[in-house]
Amino acid sequence: MKSESSNTKKYLLLLTAVMWLPLLAFSQKAYDAVDYLGKTADLTIRFTLGDGYIAACEIKTTDNNTKKTSRFLPEKGYPEEDKTMKFYHVSVTDRTFTDYFILKGIKEYYEQVPATISGVYYFAGREYPFVLKRYRHNR
Repeated sequence: MKSESSNTKKYLLLLTAVMWLPLLAFSQKAYDAVDYLGKTADLTIRFTLGDGYIAACEIKTTDNNTKKTSRFLPEKGYPEEDKTMKFYHVSVTDRTFTDYFILKGIKEYYEQVPATISGVYYFAGREYPFVLKRYRHNR
């Protein structure tokens, strides 16, 4: 008798879990991804702002001449007190890069996301200022 009751409880628990899993899979994410686009003389810069989860931000670049792409991730999971945020070049081969970005006016949450974000790209001892403009596309 005990084993039937135990098996019934396990079955009901499993059935309940299976019913709830699809609902959890379709739950909303806790932040909005907002896309920005900008250029320097040699780079196209795409920035994804994780509004509400700033650690989800990333920068992707494309060299306008070679078409080589690169990815940059936040140094920290939060902006500095002066509302700047540093992004380091990520390597899938553990190669060390010295170039990086600093974006200005970055906050954890925005009541209204900015239309533009300015920043500076640092490469080979030089600074390349740029402005990113918000754009919409189908995700």
